[in-house]
Amino acid sequence: MLVIAAAVMLWTAVQASDVFDIVFKPRYGGEVVFSHGIHTSSPKIADNCPTCHEKIYKTKSKKPVTMAQMEKGKSCGACHGRIAFPLSACGRCHAIRTITFAVPYVGNVNFLHKPHTDKFPCDACHNKLFFPGRNPHATMAEMEKGKSCGACHRGQKAFALRDCSRCHLAGNLLMKVVNAGPVTFSHGFHTALYRCTDCHPKIFPLDYTTPRVSMNEMESGKSCGACHDDYTAFTIRENCVRCHDM
Repeated sequence: MLVIAAAVMLWTAVQASDVFDIVFKPRYGGEVVFSHGIHTSSPKIADNCPTCHEKIYKTKSKKPVTMAQMEKGKSCGACHGRIAFPLSACGRCHAIRTITFAVPYVGNVNFLHKPHTDKFPCDACHNKLFFPGRNPHATMAEMEKGKSCGACHRGQKAFALRDCSRCHLAGNLLMKVVNAGPVTFSHGFHTALYRCTDCHPKIFPLDYTTPRVSMNEMESGKSCGACHDDYTAFTIRENCVRCHDM
């Protein structure tokens, strides 16, 4: 009886031993949280740890496994794609995150994975268009030729590249004015009425190195005066407080 009791206690100890979630941190692709609980509770495994250990996973091994190796049946690939969801369902394992691209002059771009993965499989972009991790910078001219985001954002599959504010977080600009109050320029107000290309780069270059423009020059149609002419928008002559914080 003592032997049986000891065996039961040992079995219970094994069941309640340090079985915990494991966090894998791939160089690229987002963290993977492996849940022992989900796997051991599935009918195919049913708390039978030897299903995976030590045949598929050595408990003390720290050797990384590539996706290419998994696709050949190694590691997670021993089950995933055979008796469990396929390896191509990346978001089922990898934590999908928002990526912020720092873009000078025109505002950062926040790339949201979720709206894209809700409509397309991960391999629609990776590795054909984007390698996991850091990619070479692509200019707008290159995108317009179909590179990077321009492979889809052409106004057919997705909104066109010219819809700048759909991606670029263009904030307000505070312009300090000599002998008058500062001017806060609201991108949001203007982009709700006009396209970005109505102003950039024809009227306003994007590098912000344009010299100051006087009110006399604006009255001649330069800078803000290209629109604020009392025809397209209110005139700059008698509406100072519409712009200047006096």
